[in-house]
Amino acid sequence: MTIREVIERIEANYPPVAKDTVDSVVFGSTEQEVKGIVTTCCATVEVIRKTIELGFNLIITHEPTFYIHEDNTDYLSGDPVYEEKCSLLKEHHITIWRDHDHIHANNPDLIFHSVMLELGWEDYCVAYTPDSKAPLVYEIPETTVENLCEHLKSRLNLKTTRVIGEKEAVVSRILFAGGGYLPLDDILTTLFIKYKADVLVAGELVDWTIASYIRDASFLGKNKAAIQVGHFSSEEPGMKHYPVWLKKLLKNEIPVTFVASGDPFHSI
Repeated sequence: MTIREVIERIEANYPPVAKDTVDSVVFGSTEQEVKGIVTTCCATVEVIRKTIELGFNLIITHEPTFYIHEDNTDYLSGDPVYEEKCSLLKEHHITIWRDHDHIHANNPDLIFHSVMLELGWEDYCVAYTPDSKAPLVYEIPETTVENLCEHLKSRLNLKTTRVIGEKEAVVSRILFAGGGYLPLDDILTTLFIKYKADVLVAGELVDWTIASYIRDASFLGKNKAAIQVGHFSSEEPGMKHYPVWLKKLLKNEIPVTFVASGDPFHSI
């Protein structure tokens, strides 16, 4: 089976997306025979090196490979990081295809549905996004913010969490905003109030919007908190679960494995 045939089979499994989709072949040839597939949240140099070790030649990534959403590379001409990354891909005949819009367009949204499975919260979802594709609000058994952070760290493989509010605060109603609403995450303030949430679990936050609201609520003695887990960490479970359904779609004809790109930050 060629890489092109794999991509066509995947796309046929999804609902259609807009013509200006960012889902495209980011690098490499689609006419070569596929030897194996790596799924990942971001095709970093580390992920590419692990793909080489596996002897695979197709990476399916959710996020951009070349640092901007559209993966336009004109601005990178002559840049040594870009050129060395391309040389690594070219030397080992690796193709990268992006699956961002398709996987989010599916019903259910396979990124955030997988996050729900990874967190073990399938029985706790009480509200979905307006298009009914992605879990949005969870009502979990009462816990403290500190214990919730430990659960998120364990299930999402986090080194740390960033928290607003008191760690002893008792919470149960969670607004989950994976990925990022930037630069318009004032939407989250509206949703947080509308759904009477106790805690926001978010991929990314802007300090002066919902983060500031929750900070004031905490100063006023309310049991409110925000936990920031990072964009990649809040979406990576979708690419972790990707091989499960892709193997079925390809009838187990091709090896498929997940390689974590992981949290890009470390603490000093």
